[in-house]
Amino acid sequence: MVNLTTLAPDIVTAIMDDTLPDNIILLNLVVDPPALWEEQRERIKCSSFT
Repeated sequence: MVNLTTLAPDIVTAIMDDTLPDNIILLNLVVDPPALWEEQRERIKCSSFT
């Protein structure tokens, strides 16, 4: 089970819709995610989340 409550809403939506880029692994997003949503978006470096 993965806790998605600390992730930015648009990132959670992308996870649920299976629209994250192929190079993004869910586990990498939920292990010690940055507290700021903007930093989370920078971590995945995907223009659709800016």
